[in-house]
Amino acid sequence: MLKSLFIKNFILLKEANLEFKQGFNVLCGETGAGKSIIIKALDCVLGAKINKEMLFDKNIPCLIEATFEQDGQETVISREIMSQSKFRLNGILSSQDEIKEFRENLVDIHSQHQTYNYMLPKNHIILLDNYISKKNPEYVELLKNYKETYIEYKETEKKLKKSKENFQDNEKEIEFLRFQLKELDDAAIKENEEEELKEELDILSNVQELKEGSYSSYYALYGDNQSIVEALSKIKYTISTLAQLDKNLKETESVLFDAYENLKESANFLRDYSSNLELNPQRLDELNERISLIQKLKRKYGADLDFERNNIEKKLNELTSDDNDIEKLEENYNSLYAQINLLAERIEEYRTKNAKELSTLIEEKLKNLELKEAQFDISIQKIPNNELGQNNVEFLISTNKNQNPMPLSRVASGGEISRVMLALKTIFANVDKVKTVVFDEIDTGISGITSNSVAQNMIELSKETQIICITHQPIICAKADNFIWITKTHNDETDIKIETLNEENKLKALAQLASGEINEKTLEFAKTLI
Repeated sequence: MLKSLFIKNFILLKEANLEFKQGFNVLCGETGAGKSIIIKALDCVLGAKINKEMLFDKNIPCLIEATFEQDGQETVISREIMSQSKFRLNGILSSQDEIKEFRENLVDIHSQHQTYNYMLPKNHIILLDNYISKKNPEYVELLKNYKETYIEYKETEKKLKKSKENFQDNEKEIEFLRFQLKELDDAAIKENEEEELKEELDILSNVQELKEGSYSSYYALYGDNQSIVEALSKIKYTISTLAQLDKNLKETESVLFDAYENLKESANFLRDYSSNLELNPQRLDELNERISLIQKLKRKYGADLDFERNNIEKKLNELTSDDNDIEKLEENYNSLYAQINLLAERIEEYRTKNAKELSTLIEEKLKNLELKEAQFDISIQKIPNNELGQNNVEFLISTNKNQNPMPLSRVASGGEISRVMLALKTIFANVDKVKTVVFDEIDTGISGITSNSVAQNMIELSKETQIICITHQPIICAKADNFIWITKTHNDETDIKIETLNEENKLKALAQLASGEINEKTLEFAKTLI
């Protein structure tokens, strides 16, 4: 529970120290007296946003200190505000996030802004999920698992879409690379082929000259009795005979023998070479075409066709590998889609079951709050998957007999909304087991017997949870265990006075709230309220 709240140099408050009790506390005073400043200060010390404009005196620090009591132990949270904010938890510097985490099960502040948020259909699914989560820890894990899987699913969907777009963008390039690769493969150019073809082309282009020259050379070497080989044969014979007489001619004999054999072999080669040479115009055309193709491809791709072909194949493999990536992404995408649908179905089962239970609880609370004909329903519709599942959740209410429930934002009046919020808060406070619930003018738009019902509801709730309520309703104030009276004075400067009232002063305050003046009749009326 909140035991005390010290405030210094905050908005219109120079300094104030408020003491709270377990049970039902009210902050009361005329409109504009500064009641909401106190709640704002409590919100700020527990981590809410603040700015320098909230300082009463801009030249000195603001200090807010809240003391909580839990299981007989005190916890002090303080916040000093000047150029920067400093949080302390039991005197030790803490971060804003640590303080916010600490407040979760400690204090729930219901403001007019929160009432507005409760009216928005987009928040109804969050309220329902909070209700389920507090009762079912496994549901928290289920929601977490779904959200993580859904995020992964959406990321995979983006990657898949991008991969497909990239693949489509690359299709023309892939087609062109395949064409280039086919052109090179169809050409089937071998290593050194161009040089070999050019050599063959030179031969065929000069075949007549080669034929005539080679044959005439053959004939001169070995063609008749006057040929070089024949003459050398005679010389070889003579030297061979002489070598038998003089051994010094043996070496010459050997050289002439080799020369004879070599010339004879060369002559035979020239004869065969000449006889095999033929003019072949068709082959000549083939050679020219082949050389022209090779030179064309070299101009197109580069001098080293093997190197360029390997580059084209490598680039094509890189681009077409996206095709495999797309298959893998599609497989993962389909798997994740199946998973989120399965998880969403389990979430919907929880929501459907608990929506009926919560609707019944709220309806009972509304009847206790003088909405006797109230019907409350929680509509759950299936929609495409999003981060919260595949459900649209909306609170529906009917406050009149024979009227079908309609969206909360379209049906409820100001007073009805206040009671719906009180019903919700009462139920959630019990489920959350939050230690302190703060209501900032939850009684807007109600009066008379309804105010009494609201007060009774507050009393019942305060048996389990500390209640701090800002109200203008004397009926509600009369039921409080702790009555804090707030007034604003305007002397040399605006000042706010805060005091905890004893029974006598409580009567006077109630009389003033009820009629605007204090006399015997209004005091008697105040007694009846108590």
